[in-house]
Amino acid sequence: MTDRRYRRLLAVVIVVALAVRVAWVLWVSREPWSDDGGIFRDPSRYLGFARQIADGNGFTEPFTGQATAYYPPGYPWFLGIITWASTPFTNEPWLAAGLVQAVLGAASVGLAASVTKRVAGSTAALVAAVVYALYPNLIFHTGALLGETLYNFLFLAFLALLLSRPWDASFRTPRIAGCGVVLGLAVMVRPISLAVIPVVVLCWLWTRKDYRVIARWTGALLLGVLVCIVPWTIRNELRLHAFVPISTNTGDNLCMGHADGATGEFKAGLEACQTDFDFSDGISAELGSDKEKQRIAVRGMIDNIDREPWLLWSRTYFMWVRDGDHDGLFAVQSYRLDRWMALDTESRLIWIADRFYWLVVAAGLAGLVQLTRRREPEAYVLVGATVMTALVPLLFFGDQRFKVPVIPLLIIAAACLADGRWGRAQSPIHAANAGDGESEGDHDPGGAEPLGGERVVSRS
Repeated sequence: MTDRRYRRLLAVVIVVALAVRVAWVLWVSREPWSDDGGIFRDPSRYLGFARQIADGNGFTEPFTGQATAYYPPGYPWFLGIITWASTPFTNEPWLAAGLVQAVLGAASVGLAASVTKRVAGSTAALVAAVVYALYPNLIFHTGALLGETLYNFLFLAFLALLLSRPWDASFRTPRIAGCGVVLGLAVMVRPISLAVIPVVVLCWLWTRKDYRVIARWTGALLLGVLVCIVPWTIRNELRLHAFVPISTNTGDNLCMGHADGATGEFKAGLEACQTDFDFSDGISAELGSDKEKQRIAVRGMIDNIDREPWLLWSRTYFMWVRDGDHDGLFAVQSYRLDRWMALDTESRLIWIADRFYWLVVAAGLAGLVQLTRRREPEAYVLVGATVMTALVPLLFFGDQRFKVPVIPLLIIAAACLADGRWGRAQSPIHAANAGDGESEGDHDPGGAEPLGGERVVSRS
């Protein structure tokens, strides 16, 4: 396949992805339910914070008017900026946000293809693009006021930049610092991204075995991440008068997963996690509740250490098995508090989404095994990122929404099975690093230079 043909086909897939997502947003976009039953659900909470930000009040609690850091700030600020920017044109910021997320979702298709092409070639890249473009729950999330679409875009952008060039002398420190900034932005949406840093460093060590270079690269990566985190930490010190690196919801998340009576699933009313801190008391209550619930969770783990293996399995079951992968369908209906979709339509969409999910999981696991067998550091980055993104949420409680960030990585791994060169030729990574020969797949017959100026060996 010539590079020109690849780009044209990828452009078609991206346009289709955008069209499907825009159509979905126009159909499902509604203000999140905000009565007493749903006031503390994430979409309505995010919208409340966004309105405060758009009004110039910063990240403040709508009910108390005081500063807060309960959620990681990335998505509330993203939504707040959209709310502010769309105010002259519409009084429906949820619709404006959905349309922006549709663009990010379509752009993520291109990013997923870029990562896959680097590891497994053009054919696999197009497979990844098609699957990502049509994956039901990723489409469902486009219309929900949740941070998964933004996070997936940022994390895939980080991987695409990280793998955009061979890890040799051409991989400059400023590029690595740029990778760190993009990763830092993803961390501000979902802090689980921090877990990928040791994976990247270990893969660099395998590649270079030059400790001075690796130290410089690691420092540049960490610097880029800290550029995003430190200003927010300083803000929290100034506004909350406490050391809060990112957010104060760690206690809630840990307590639901480990306190007495925990079952492994989301359980907001768990008796053991009730404290004397009143939400309406503002900053002091927010900080005190977070610390107290962390203590309750640690005490629960120590007192019931024999139950922890069962809880780990239970969290895995609730996250990966019980509910399939269609939570975005419930999120656009305020988790069925505002159930406007016809039951038969909802049931059909669930049936399609779950079967799509199990196919991707099965193929993705096979793809991860194949990537591991390559014994290439760049391939191990994908494997490690997938494993860490899947495991870190299991420290808390099990919820099907927690696996949404893993799905793009499983799609990429599954698409790598479409690379027909397994076991009989060099991978695109080794070929690109070899620096000799030609590839009929990466430039046209007229002799133009391969993409990015890299020359690769024949894939035939």
